[in-house]
Amino acid sequence: MSFRERLHTAEHQGWEAARQGFMRAQASLEEAQSRLRRKMRIHPRTSKPALPMLISLPDTRRSAAKTPPIITVNGEDLPPDETEAPEEQMV
Repeated sequence: MSFRERLHTAEHQGWEAARQGFMRAQASLEEAQSRLRRKMRIHPRTSKPALPMLISLPDTRRSAAKTPPIITVNGEDLPPDETEAPEEQMV
């Protein structure tokens, strides 16, 4: 083997070692990023009860029509059957 062939072989081995080193570094970086992303994820707590998928609310329009309004005169509530205040209190 001549000096030139040995130099060419050494150069080829150097390039191959550098390429393998870069590939190992890239794999290590990807693994570190994956671990970091995994740590930063927000995981749901299992101790909380599951929320219902459908929540039914009562129809407020119907219930508001059935209940009479509260009428307040001078800071006092009037009974439901007495809707108007006497004329003495309106002064």
